[in-house]
Amino acid sequence: PATMATPSTSASTAASSAFPLTTAARFPRASTSGTRIPALAERRRTRRRRLPEGSGGDRSAAAGAVEKGLRLAFLEQLAERARAADALGVADTIYDMVAAGLSPGPRSFHGLVAAHALAGDAEGAMQTLRRELSSGVRPLHETFVALVRVFAKKGLSTRAMEILAAMERYKYDIRKAWLVLVEELVRNHYLEDANTVFLKGAKGGLQGTDDLYDLLIEEDCKAGDHSNALTVAYQMEAAGRMATTFHFNCLLSVQATCGIPEIAFSTYENMEYGGEDYMKPDTESYNWVIQAFTRATSHDRAPDVAELLGMMVEDYKRVQPNARTYA
Repeated sequence: PATMATPSTSASTAASSAFPLTTAARFPRASTSGTRIPALAERRRTRRRRLPEGSGGDRSAAAGAVEKGLRLAFLEQLAERARAADALGVADTIYDMVAAGLSPGPRSFHGLVAAHALAGDAEGAMQTLRRELSSGVRPLHETFVALVRVFAKKGLSTRAMEILAAMERYKYDIRKAWLVLVEELVRNHYLEDANTVFLKGAKGGLQGTDDLYDLLIEEDCKAGDHSNALTVAYQMEAAGRMATTFHFNCLLSVQATCGIPEIAFSTYENMEYGGEDYMKPDTESYNWVIQAFTRATSHDRAPDVAELLGMMVEDYKRVQPNARTYA
């Protein structure tokens, strides 16, 4: 950034002051009388002798403090406008900074990217990033994350992955941006893209969060995508988190409608006899398996359903039939 000129420590400049009007009042213009000239010269020599050695550095520090305060005031205004998604207002603030002799830094550009992103203007955000890079400024980590988010919300997963690649070139950790990308794709109904991006990241060594695993498995199962749900579950277990009753129930919800009740029953047996309390079947589990058998058309499944109800009765301390069971 442009800085204020450092005052010279030379004798002629030292006699001047940061407050010129005050100086003029204290030191009026010398008269032409010869009797006053020696006295005035003596006063000037006295001021030169009393000038502290570090005065130049002190003035430079003061100038730096003024610049820092000015920059902070601009950044506060910029942040306020960015939160309001006012990209034009942010741009005006940046122009004012330049007019004041300050060069925009990474936080200034981040504010403009964030304003475009909050307004849903992916192209505007991308143009700002290009402008930042052409200025020789290194973008902040959160600037890249904001770009990934706005691309994900629009289903532009390929462009978002290009941003992840750029982050890697700048030696940034991409895990947070990757998590944001997958989650936003899911929440904005780009499930197929979300699965693709998730699996690509998982194969590259990235680990999801518990919430992300749960979200993907649940949404895949709601969409009837048993294959991807199972793949995500395997990735989750490979990362050290075992499948729970919740995850098995999600899988059962798909298996119950596939027309092959034996698949659902196999999952139930895995839950019942797996040996871990966190994966034991609950009422919802029994309901899905019962539904699988009642919907099967191959032959009479009444004995199988009766057997399942008997198991529920035996497990009455943990599992109680509800209205859906009887329905």
